[in-house]
Amino acid sequence: MGMPLLHLPIHNGQICSTWGNYHFKTFDGDVFQLHSACNYVLTSACMSSYKDFDIQIRRHEADGRPTIKIITMKLEGLVVEVILPVSQAGVLIEKTPTYIKIKAKLGLFAIWNEEDSFLVELDQKYKNQTCGLCGDFNGVQLHNEFYSHGMKISPMDFANFWKMDGPTESCSDYTLESTQSCDNLILTGPAFNSCHSLLDVASFTSACVADLCHCGNGIDKHADPFCLCNTVSEFSRQCVHAGGKPNNWRTEELCWKSCPDKMEYKECGSPCADTCSNPEASHTCDNHCIDGCFCPTGTVLDDLKGSGCVPLSQCSCSYNNQIYGPGESYSSNCKKCMCESGEWTCTEENCPGTCSVEGGAHVNTFDGKVYTFHGDCSYVLAKDCSGAGFMVHGELVQCGLTESETCLKSVTLGLSGGANVSMMHTQRHSCTQSGISAFRASSFFLLVQTSVGLLLEVQLKPVMQLYVTVTADYLGKTCGLCGNFNNNQADDFLKLSGVPDATAAGFVNSWKTQAGCPNINSNFEDPCSLSLDNEKYAQHWCSMLSDPQGVFAPCHSEISPDSYKENCIYDSCNCEKSEDCMCAAVSSYVHACAAVGIQLSGWRTTICGKYASSCPSSMLYSYNITSSSRTCRCIGTTDLSCHFTFPPIDGCICAEGTYLDESGKCVLPETCPCYDKGSVVPPGQVVNKEGVMCTCKEGKLRFDILEQKIPNLSPGVKLNILSMTTGCVSGCLCPSGMVSDGNGGCIKPEACSCDHNGISYQPGETTKVDCNTCTCKDRQWQCTNNQCDGTCSVYGDGHYMTFDQKRFNFDGNCEYILTQDYCGSAQTNGSFRVITENVPCGTTGTTCSKTIKIFLGLLSSGDEETVPFRYSTMGIYLVIEANNGLIFMWDRRTSLSIKLSQKYKGHVCGLCGNYDGNSNNDFTTRCHAVVVNPLVFGNSWKDSPSCPDAQGNTSPCTANPYRQSWAQKQCSIIQSDVFSACHSVVDPSPYYDACVFDSCACDSGGDCECFCTAVAAYADSCNQAGICIRWRTPKICPLFCDYYNPPGECEWHYMPCGSPCMKTCRNPSGNCSTQIPPLEGCYPKCPPAQPYFDEDTMKCVVKEQCGCYDQEGRHYNSGDTVPTTKNYCNCTYRGNEYPPGYTIYNTTDGHGNCITAVCGKNGTIDKRVLCCDFNACPTTPAPSTTITTTIPSTTTTKPTPSTAPTGSTSKPPIITTTMPCEETLCYWSQWISSDYPQYGPGGGDNETIKHTIQKGYKICENPEEVECQAVHYPGVPLNQLGQTVTCNKQGLLCENNLQNPPICLDYEIKVKCCKTVQCSTTPKPTTNTVSTKTTAPFSTAETTTTNRPTTSTTPSTTTEISLTTQPTTPSTTTEKTTTTPLTTATKPVHSTTPTGSTTKPPMITTTMPCEETLCYWSQWISSDYPQYGPGGGDNETIKHTIQKGYKILQCSTTPKPATNTVTTKTTTPSTTTETTPTTQPTSTNAPSTTTETTTTTHPPTTSTPATTTETTTTTGPPPTSTCPGGHTMTCGWTEWINLGKPTPGTDGGEDESINKIISAGYHVCSTPVQVGQSVICNKDVGLICNNSRQEFQQECFDYEIKFECCGCPTPSSPSPSTSSTRTATTTTTLPPTTTTPSTTTETTTTTQPATTTTPSTTTEITPTTQPTTTTTPSITTETPTPQPTT
Repeated sequence: MGMPLLHLPIHNGQICSTWGNYHFKTFDGDVFQLHSACNYVLTSACMSSYKDFDIQIRRHEADGRPTIKIITMKLEGLVVEVILPVSQAGVLIEKTPTYIKIKAKLGLFAIWNEEDSFLVELDQKYKNQTCGLCGDFNGVQLHNEFYSHGMKISPMDFANFWKMDGPTESCSDYTLESTQSCDNLILTGPAFNSCHSLLDVASFTSACVADLCHCGNGIDKHADPFCLCNTVSEFSRQCVHAGGKPNNWRTEELCWKSCPDKMEYKECGSPCADTCSNPEASHTCDNHCIDGCFCPTGTVLDDLKGSGCVPLSQCSCSYNNQIYGPGESYSSNCKKCMCESGEWTCTEENCPGTCSVEGGAHVNTFDGKVYTFHGDCSYVLAKDCSGAGFMVHGELVQCGLTESETCLKSVTLGLSGGANVSMMHTQRHSCTQSGISAFRASSFFLLVQTSVGLLLEVQLKPVMQLYVTVTADYLGKTCGLCGNFNNNQADDFLKLSGVPDATAAGFVNSWKTQAGCPNINSNFEDPCSLSLDNEKYAQHWCSMLSDPQGVFAPCHSEISPDSYKENCIYDSCNCEKSEDCMCAAVSSYVHACAAVGIQLSGWRTTICGKYASSCPSSMLYSYNITSSSRTCRCIGTTDLSCHFTFPPIDGCICAEGTYLDESGKCVLPETCPCYDKGSVVPPGQVVNKEGVMCTCKEGKLRFDILEQKIPNLSPGVKLNILSMTTGCVSGCLCPSGMVSDGNGGCIKPEACSCDHNGISYQPGETTKVDCNTCTCKDRQWQCTNNQCDGTCSVYGDGHYMTFDQKRFNFDGNCEYILTQDYCGSAQTNGSFRVITENVPCGTTGTTCSKTIKIFLGLLSSGDEETVPFRYSTMGIYLVIEANNGLIFMWDRRTSLSIKLSQKYKGHVCGLCGNYDGNSNNDFTTRCHAVVVNPLVFGNSWKDSPSCPDAQGNTSPCTANPYRQSWAQKQCSIIQSDVFSACHSVVDPSPYYDACVFDSCACDSGGDCECFCTAVAAYADSCNQAGICIRWRTPKICPLFCDYYNPPGECEWHYMPCGSPCMKTCRNPSGNCSTQIPPLEGCYPKCPPAQPYFDEDTMKCVVKEQCGCYDQEGRHYNSGDTVPTTKNYCNCTYRGNEYPPGYTIYNTTDGHGNCITAVCGKNGTIDKRVLCCDFNACPTTPAPSTTITTTIPSTTTTKPTPSTAPTGSTSKPPIITTTMPCEETLCYWSQWISSDYPQYGPGGGDNETIKHTIQKGYKICENPEEVECQAVHYPGVPLNQLGQTVTCNKQGLLCENNLQNPPICLDYEIKVKCCKTVQCSTTPKPTTNTVSTKTTAPFSTAETTTTNRPTTSTTPSTTTEISLTTQPTTPSTTTEKTTTTPLTTATKPVHSTTPTGSTTKPPMITTTMPCEETLCYWSQWISSDYPQYGPGGGDNETIKHTIQKGYKILQCSTTPKPATNTVTTKTTTPSTTTETTPTTQPTSTNAPSTTTETTTTTHPPTTSTPATTTETTTTTGPPPTSTCPGGHTMTCGWTEWINLGKPTPGTDGGEDESINKIISAGYHVCSTPVQVGQSVICNKDVGLICNNSRQEFQQECFDYEIKFECCGCPTPSSPSPSTSSTRTATTTTTLPPTTTTPSTTTETTTTTQPATTTTPSTTTEITPTTQPTTTTTPSITTETPTPQPTT
């Protein structure tokens, strides 16, 4: 039934044990025998300055059998004493039928069979850290144990090292001599078949033989079987730890074990026994099986009655510490429950609801929500929302010296169409009218009964308090401060506008009856902090309410005293008359107990006795008054009040035989007045009653003929019965159909604003409420109906908030079920469990969640299916997302949150409640009983029934008074201005109380951690509500994110409200669940070159370095062997996973090539490029390219050295191209630093090719070239660094011992890799006449790319590619160049011609020239990160950005013919032709001068800007040429302009409008072209941001803007050009290449140009509306070098 026993990994290597005849087995597997009765150190943590544990053992013989005499355990300073069961200071000791088990949270587990066997299991963290007889735990047998200085030693010599004699002891060892040889076959028998391959059978066989031989000193040849049983038992235990499952080997003749209570012995059974109190204990057991006595299948252990093993149907139930048998039941507070199969089955009754206003400040709603406010107005306490029933108003006034001293002054009851009753503190008399009966039930209480199902109880002494009771007919129909009476206190702050308020202040202000009353604000002051005497007085008396042995204890099981005690302490300190307020608070608890049927008698003999002893002489005090018949009015009238019964109240009443008269005195019947139609007739008075004369005698009117006398009414009547009317006042009123806006104006009702959390919203504005968006309309909020996930949170010292938002504290020291869906009818087919293990935080008994266990599994037909999940690191949190709708967030300390999807609503159970939307039943125990005590509730969800129950702890601030002031001072940050923006959104009071509690409790180290966790919990709640608070400082709970930064880097930063979803190795798609809230912590800002965050190494990496992850989330580096049945990794593409061999997509490159992406075996996506048209694909290698020119040159298939003599003339060559066959592609890698210098003489920096490949970088093993430089000295030649390094084709190697000082710099390399590939297109033969470029000794083909353009290249050429991101197939421009040593150029290099050479440019006809402005946008660049402190900030200036290495330049103009042209660029090994498309095609040949500008998105390694040629292509037409002479308007951008910080407040904001900017003196155009940001941002207005229109923070960011302005340039006179200059300046650490002039015309684009390739022609085409191709020759001199990258 349920989840099977978990299969644990083999861990017998973590076991040390001793057993039987003095046998020992070390952690490392050595088995030896030490026959000694001395005291020895068994194992100890001895490799550190502090010993976590120390275990000593002494053996001896008892009755001729070796047993363990004493075990001494010292665990983290605690000396363990076996008191069963016990859970103290992180050590749990419990007893099973077979063993005593000791479990320490430090990572130690031990079991003792109370005879000869003792076993210790250690956590892996102690490897190589131990000493003693158990060895050093290093995994190597014999090493360091039985060898000393290279010599083997005996076990006795080894043991002498660890003998620990007492102060006066001198213990000597002795051994036994072997007397005979013997053998046994049990260990090799079939019972241990699963063990033979797991254990060293020979070692145990030797031990077993020794036992048989030595047992009884060899005197008796028939050895005691006891000697044999010990070793075989140990062999069985060790087999279990090694992963085996031994069968039952015992027989009645050999080593038989008997069991009590119908139990049976098993060799391998679950150590977690199923019991009546927890029949699912074995389902969550994560321990291996053990031998012992177990209940037979189908039965559980009765741990309630102790009757042994019983069927589950015969289990008893527990409620309020009483045991109920099957079929027995109990009734309590509107419900009846019956015990069935160990669980309660309850039926609920519809009961009335009671709301109270106590102490003039505390409200307890119908649903039990308690809150405090200090008002000075009249409020709607309760009313029928439909308006057809009743309305109760309460007036609160300030009644003391401070604003927090408020009192209930009066109560007004109104019935629809009926009467209005007003009651004040001086009320004395009774009255009856129109469905209302008001009467004085005792000296303390005035009651009002109504005919609409409403009862008011007004307490008059010692202070005025009110109790409002309504029948179940009003369920879900009430409104006001008393809530909505729907049995769910979580939504009691729901306002009529349709959304709940977050705080009591906002909710109370919405129910004022007088608009002129001031709004109340949240008050965080603790009145007890003002007077030490008052605090002591309050603590002394109010603590009696919660005394488990006190007079109020009988009620604790039904009514929790916690909130009453808090109110009592608050009121006692807050009131001037402390005793009156204290006694009123105590009487409130008594009244609540009486309402549920628990009568507390005699309590006034212990507390507040003066009110019972101060009754008038004619009256008596009574604890139980349920009717008001002892009045003179009830003698002779039929007043309904005389026949009412009501819940028990206390007070002074008349003694038996006396009656209360109108003056408030108890009199005999003879002196009672009579009552006639509301008139009071004194005794003896005669009245005329319908023509008959009547005399008042003994309270009754009797027929008489005495003279009539006019009665005198008694003064002091304060009870008024009035018709429900409204008075009128004079003054200015809004016209009909209009309402006041509260600011002196009148508006239409539909224009009224909506309030939420203290913020006013205009109609049409929206706000977020949980996961829904609400819009203000007609004074109501109209919200979306999204189903929001439920959240349960636990933090600090046991502070819980359930899915239904019920808060409670529970300090338990065991493992508890936090939440699970194995509930009710789904107990056998759930899908998850979450278990939390608490450990002590201090000496006061408080605990914190430290260990979390999550069980994810779906059982179907007995087969377990794994629920897919993934986990990731987000800031300081570990986040686990399961596909079944569970999200788990843990800060790895004491805070955790669980989010569940709506499908689990009502289907979960545990400490997080049942998630049914009703918080009132969240305290449902494991046996389905609803309780009020969090201790009873929490203890019922123990995972192990044998763990001791948690007990109520005293307040840690009371136990540690010296910490209280520090705690209050530190925690005041929650109530300070730091969090002021959040106070109206998230109530800080419970978080402040929890913070003080935790800070007082953590007194044994980690006190700051407890404080910081509590504050962080409030900050996290604010964050989830949309309020981001940066509260951490260098002095208050700092997070040192710089720890993760490499030296000299600034990659990691603290984010108080999380970071956008990152691409990580575990989540390469960068898609995160929308249900995960922002989480604070340290986040990296990964550079574009390393965009993936590796959560295992905490570094930014390239995708190839991520490696693989198995289903359990374990990480494997590339090349590692993955121990799984699936020997491959899936591929992830756009958030989806694909298995190896799966075709992910098919596409084309637009040039006849088809691209197929297939998932590779190592998790990478392999792209295959093939010809789309199979018939057009080359089937045989094509012949080489033949180049014919007019100058002498070598005809070859690849670039060759030019043989042009001096004076040669260049003419356009005739190029004949045949079918290509293959081409060589080369590329330069990025700069790579695969190693960081290691310190020490043997250290250094290893950047060799082999090492770099091993680190996961994908580069070729045999590069053509390698360049080296220092990371922090880019561009500086190696010979100028003063270090001795080796840099060649094998990479770079630097050794510390060759340097002075002896430490290598951090170096990096980049490599040039080449490969020969088949040509990608099938060109057709063609002949073109183009200009040539003559170069010096030899030439290479070179291309520079900044994006990922589609690629086609010239056949039989060598293409060199310099990449800025990763190797891609480039769009190439093939040029013949000559490389000569030359100094790096930092400015344009003009074209040069060798001596004697003559270049004849073609004839060019030029028409009207003009100037064209070429502009481009860079990508968004953040070159700096804001620095903290007064002098800090964010520096994004152009100068600073360039210094950081980013390539940004000014726009430049390009003189061109007035008629726009399209030039075509055709490329061969020695020719270049480019195409520039424009919108007005004409055929014109003219020389031109082209200036190129290239920008990259990440900084290169040098700071000198690089310039190449570029033309920006736009899809729309260029700016209209409106300038004189037909010139094109030129444009330019202003600097960023910021007129100042945004103004605060809802009416504030940011005004950066154009008019304001011009008024401020900035010289900008009045009609700019563009504005670089968007809020309300356009070229006509500028930028304006209003705080009131912002969500969450209600505050604008600080914006800045820039403008692009256009103007007319000065026209230049046209002149023919005989040569053109193409300027390209780059920076490199190697000498650049100088080329001889060649003729070319080209224009490149910054987007992704498609490249069309012919046999010897590369044509670049930039698409526009009407492109036309024209060839224009020009002269170009360039310095091509690889573009340096990061």
